Amino acid sequence: MVILPNDCFREICLLIMKYIYVICFVSLAGCRTSDQSASRLKQIPSPLYQEAKSQAGFAAQVVLELPLHAAVDKGDKIAITKYLAAGVAIDSKNQFGITPLHTATIKGKSEIVSMLLKHGAKLDEVSYGKQTALHFAALNGNALIAELLVDNGASVNSIDHENWTPLDCALLGGKGITFTNINGKKAVAELLVSNGGRKGNEISRGHD
Repeated sequence: MVILPNDCFREICLLIMKYIYVICFVSLAGCRTSDQSASRLKQIPSPLYQEAKSQAGFAAQVVLELPLHAAVDKGDKIAITKYLAAGVAIDSKNQFGITPLHTATIKGKSEIVSMLLKHGAKLDEVSYGKQTALHFAALNGNALIAELLVDNGASVNSIDHENWTPLDCALLGGKGITFTNINGKKAVAELLVSNGGRKGNEISRGHD
């Protein structure tokens, strides 16, 4: 039987204790990492969030996509009916102040516009830039939707944050031409003028 000196015995004990300490530390760190991973999984964005991508494919912005807006964007009448029956606000706004009626107008979905109007969508609800649905119809030169809005009582002389009226948006030299739909914009301009539409500089001094 070999008897170790006291100093050697102490060193061996210290080594064993250090070894046990390292094992425990690694184990605890592993558990903590697992907990953090689980936490991250719980924070995965909802399917209602769409991450916009730049041309290079990098994330540019996280935009909240509201259910009713998404259904309107897709032209899904069944989903729209379901959301409205469930009590979703028909004039709910996204982060830009865009309502479902604005979305339907921008997308040129006249049947959805008509559907939303029958369910009581507000004609003159404004975005955060103070644009109404009629502004958007004029910008896109969508005469059918513009007529729908006017016939249902939309204001033809509402002014946006830059003091532009729908007529300004419909004119060929107007701002924000999203499509080169010249004939459509001309038709909208004629519709607005025949219903008392005026340019912003005739109504407000703040018009550029």
